[in-house]
Amino acid sequence: MNIEPMSIINAELIGLHTHVVASSDPGQVCNEGKIIDETREMFYIKQDSRVIKVPKSIAVFDFTLPDGTIVRVNGKILRGRPEERLKKSLRRRW
Repeated sequence: MNIEPMSIINAELIGLHTHVVASSDPGQVCNEGKIIDETREMFYIKQDSRVIKVPKSIAVFDFTLPDGTIVRVNGKILRGRPEERLKKSLRRRW
């Protein structure tokens, strides 16, 4: 699985390690673990022996790619089903 930092929006995120950096829900901040499932609005993150549901639209995530690179992504960009994200065109603002 080779994921480039610039194409993380269109990549398969299940199996990646993630860390919730910021969220409008203070209880979600600092949750981290492996993404085990993804729906249109949620990530299901396995943390130790429990599964945490994190809404995409209210959080900012740090994803650790297989090569060790850390990429920070606003969850609002990730909203939608994984197969629908491939069709989105992302306007770069940097």
